[in-house]
Amino acid sequence: MIRSAVKITIVLIAIGLATPVIAQSGSDFTLTLTSTFDASANQLWVDVAIDNAGGDMQGFNIDVCHDSNLLTPDAILCGPPLQALNGGMGPGLVLPYIDAYGGIVYGVVFSNFGGSETIPIGFYPQMFQIRYDLTGTAAIDSELCFCDISPCSNGSCSVAATEIVVGGQSYSPVLNCFPIFDGDYLRGDSNGDGNINIADPIFSLAYLFNQGTIPQCMEAADANGDLGIDLADALFLLNYINGMGPTPPAPFPDCGSNPGTPLLGCASFTACP
Repeated sequence: MIRSAVKITIVLIAIGLATPVIAQSGSDFTLTLTSTFDASANQLWVDVAIDNAGGDMQGFNIDVCHDSNLLTPDAILCGPPLQALNGGMGPGLVLPYIDAYGGIVYGVVFSNFGGSETIPIGFYPQMFQIRYDLTGTAAIDSELCFCDISPCSNGSCSVAATEIVVGGQSYSPVLNCFPIFDGDYLRGDSNGDGNINIADPIFSLAYLFNQGTIPQCMEAADANGDLGIDLADALFLLNYINGMGPTPPAPFPDCGSNPGTPLLGCASFTACP
């Protein structure tokens, strides 16, 4: 499915200059991805996070590229920071573009025209969410990448690069990639230190409820193996550690992988050889 899009970069540059420029470079903005597999719907739900150290953001344009042999983008949804803008009415302008064969583009202007809505410095783990249908079934090496989607010749696709807007100026963050279907890990080892102990559920709770560090390997943080990261994982692990519950499912107690099952995101796990 392809949706027509206008030139989003032109819209973003038109944001007012009321906010002073603080950002020095694109390195002030870190983009990350985490994902959850919904087995019942055969979908991968990907949260797009922004760690903003550059200033009060006025808008952004973010491109995410995918492997079209494995994933088909289905929807792009505003996250809580965007939904809260303009008194809970949401962003002033949203320009989604979905290309099943290349990637997605999400262009957002925070304010209504004439307004001054911004999102301040801070870490936002779910700025927006992308939902993908899985078209492949085997666990293979694959990744999602922040990218600049190339213009096409038929006039029905985006020409906007990945940019963050602060003070009416655009900044290009580093375009990283994130593996989604590979990597050995140890289930339950949320903090990635090679041990399963009380520090792991504490680490997971800090991530979930106190904007703590993102687990190095989200699959390892999925202690109960239900393909989601939530409070249930911390409770499951606490029960196991205290001898009141079952052991975590494989890979446990040794490092390994889970062939045939999509991972939640495991860019690396240094505790496993």
